[in-house]
Amino acid sequence: MNFQSIITVFAVVAALLPMALHMAEIFSRPEPLSAPMQSMAIRTPKAVLQPDDLAGKAAIDQVKRNNRCVRCSLAGADFSNIDLSRAELTQAELKQAKFANTKLVNAVLFQANLQTAHLVKAQLNGADLKQANLQDADLSQAEMINASLSKANLTDATLVKAELRETDLTFAKLNRANLREASLYGTLLQHADLSGADLRDADLRYANLSEAKLDGANLDNARIDFAVMPKGQTYTGQPRY
Repeated sequence: MNFQSIITVFAVVAALLPMALHMAEIFSRPEPLSAPMQSMAIRTPKAVLQPDDLAGKAAIDQVKRNNRCVRCSLAGADFSNIDLSRAELTQAELKQAKFANTKLVNAVLFQANLQTAHLVKAQLNGADLKQANLQDADLSQAEMINASLSKANLTDATLVKAELRETDLTFAKLNRANLREASLYGTLLQHADLSGADLRDADLRYANLSEAKLDGANLDNARIDFAVMPKGQTYTGQPRY
């Protein structure tokens, strides 16, 4: 290669070098995150709900003062006739507690133990009772519209004339529960166990009972028009069972 050719090659390289450096800089930059990914990147971890772990009078005072008592021992406590709307009572021990006429609208009772609790005429509209233990509890005439009781244990519970319209009772245990004259209009009961339940005169219109268990259940005079029954069939225009 003669001297003139060498000069030409160097000139071409010198001309292309800035462009090459620019392209290398572009490809070395990190790819910008999309809007959803940016949101995920800056999202802070959800705060863990801290337990109060109180018992007795201290726990009762905590509830009345701060409207919360997470994982507290409140067995037998009397909260009748007071307003506990939006109370935070996650995993609370509330066995035999009294909530007669108590306002518990939008309260959180997730995984709470309410076995044999007295909740007659309690207002539980919109309450979170998922996985709660309500075995043998008395919920006669309680209002539970749009409440969430998915996977709750309501075995042997009394729900006479209870208002359960559009409530989520999916996978709930309602064995031998007394639901006589209860309103279950539009209620979600998929996979619920209603074996031996008393549903006489209950309103089950538009309820979804797909895959539910009704072995031994008493449905005398129950209204089931437009309800989805366990095997998926829908009754239309048939007012009585």
